[in-house]
Amino acid sequence: MGGRLHGQQTLHEDFVPRLVGLHHTGNYQVPLAFPAGAPVVEIVGGRGSGRTALIDAVHDAYSGRVPLARVDLDAPGFGEPGVADLADEDAPNASRLTHLLYVLAYRLGLDVRHFGKALAFPRLSLGLLVVTAWRPANTGERDVRPPDLRRAEADLRTLVTAEDPDLRRRRESLGRWFDLVTANLPQVLSAVPGLDALAGIVLDAARQQLLRGEPDKGALAWWGARLHGSQGYQGDSLQRLFQFVRVFRRLDDRRRTAEEHLVAALLDDIDACYGRLRRLNRKPRPLLLVDNAHTPTGRAFLGLLERSWAPGTGPVTRPVVLATRLGRGAAHPPLTDAAGALPDAGPLVLSIPAVESGHIAEMLSAVDYPDHLPRLVARWSGGRAASARTLADTAVRGVRETGSLATADLLDAAAPDLLARLLPDPVMRERLVLLSAAADAATRRGLWTFAHPEDHSGDLVAARVRETDDYRHTSCLDGDRALDLVLRHRFAATTTHERWRDTQLRLRSLCDPRGDTYLHHTLAVGRTEEVVCALHHRFTTTAPAHWLTTLNTVCSAPRPRPGYEPPAPGAPLSCTACGSDEPSPQHEAVASLVPLLWRLSDPLTLAPREDELTTVRIALETLYGNRAAHAAYREASAAWPARLRAGDQAPDLPVPEGVPS
Repeated sequence: MGGRLHGQQTLHEDFVPRLVGLHHTGNYQVPLAFPAGAPVVEIVGGRGSGRTALIDAVHDAYSGRVPLARVDLDAPGFGEPGVADLADEDAPNASRLTHLLYVLAYRLGLDVRHFGKALAFPRLSLGLLVVTAWRPANTGERDVRPPDLRRAEADLRTLVTAEDPDLRRRRESLGRWFDLVTANLPQVLSAVPGLDALAGIVLDAARQQLLRGEPDKGALAWWGARLHGSQGYQGDSLQRLFQFVRVFRRLDDRRRTAEEHLVAALLDDIDACYGRLRRLNRKPRPLLLVDNAHTPTGRAFLGLLERSWAPGTGPVTRPVVLATRLGRGAAHPPLTDAAGALPDAGPLVLSIPAVESGHIAEMLSAVDYPDHLPRLVARWSGGRAASARTLADTAVRGVRETGSLATADLLDAAAPDLLARLLPDPVMRERLVLLSAAADAATRRGLWTFAHPEDHSGDLVAARVRETDDYRHTSCLDGDRALDLVLRHRFAATTTHERWRDTQLRLRSLCDPRGDTYLHHTLAVGRTEEVVCALHHRFTTTAPAHWLTTLNTVCSAPRPRPGYEPPAPGAPLSCTACGSDEPSPQHEAVASLVPLLWRLSDPLTLAPREDELTTVRIALETLYGNRAAHAAYREASAAWPARLRAGDQAPDLPVPEGVPS
């Protein structure tokens, strides 16, 4: 399994090679999965699911073997060393898309051994040149460029705008202007520090196109045809190209139209570099790896790719595009189905499968680990490969250092790193740890006010909670049970017993005493008998399926750290459902279920003992009492022990309808 990829071998070792046309390790061709042109492939997964590991593995497999560009759209300079982010989002001569296109053209244009002539980008380089370096007249911008460059531009402007230009003079003027632009690229590209060296290499392809004797040949002819018929473009191809920059400098939808032309130029340059001979020889296709395509730049780029992807007529060669984005993959087929997935139109979207117990066992194989450990790692990782790796590495290190491993120590040691990876913002991470104590959205504001009495304004409190919820949502971690387990454990581990008690009592005071969350927080306080009496009373008045749902919710209450002493009840407790001093069999059944299920819902719980499972079964059978209307309890008595044995916990135990037969 390579030690890094888990459940992704189908795509890495089979599907991607058939997109590229080259085996992932051997230097031999493989049949193309899409001979007429592959779709863009998008890989969707949550934080820590292994998206970047997949990109890294594909990059390592094909680096130096095919034209390849790997970019991280969430990294400074898109991952290009020495290149910074765009310094001015409203720069007239640069955008994040042009920045990205410079990086792609540079990396795809590098020489590849045994591949033949390197890819060239004359169409794209011409478009990037005028966007980057040409300043239309009367822009009102402060011009800090050297005087000789300004003079060369003024001379060229006269020739470019002439109705009947002297082509020889224009060619000479273009040469002088280009040389001065190249010599002053750091100033010309001041909005993107560090890009000048890379851009100079890319723009070299533009020089021979500009200095052609005929203005309507080659890449210039492509721009002339591309802009023909568009409103405002006149003259020959070169004149239209220089008019194109005005469209780009509009900081509105017209800039996106200009960027669409540049993306189309990238694709058509790649197609032109292949041509008939390379297609007949089945040369491997270039590979474009885009990590973190969920960013605004990624969404824009993929959208422009899709609009320019479909060819006009005849055969066409498109690059293989593998893009990863943060999201929920459940709505899409898994990577294991990649070979059979054929989209009707648009991109092929696949999800990353959850890490499995076999993968976790492999991660732990360096030491002699207890049998229950893979199950706990799976529970706390939520199927995320990176989380499982963090937990496994912590466990292996703990066993090597101490010779044994306590599950509480493992989660204590791994939780900070797990949360830092899933929730990189430390302020939001601290907020989410606090708010994890609240069982529902209705009590979060009250909890915030309790923890932050300095925030007097209700609007401010609401904003703080909303910001935190939005952060979790944008991180695609809504409803993530494994994250909730780690957050709650972290809250308990970093909270004093007194603070725990006061927090749970405060939360309980915000709940309707008739509701499930009231009992949930009552149990978290440690008042078990109070919960038992309340649940026994509800047993006599509530439908079985509803009661089992309540039991699930209540027994999923978080547990304090060891050593906690619950506060004594304010008055002696008596069960109103029993009607006498002697507890009924049903009361005793509830009294055995509540503390046991609560303990078994602790994320630190190991596999339950068989006698504990027997207790659960007998208690539910007692509640059934051979009454047809209570059939749900009979079904639960069979299902719950099996699910608990398999590692399920409240509130995820199944609630049968129990319809009488």
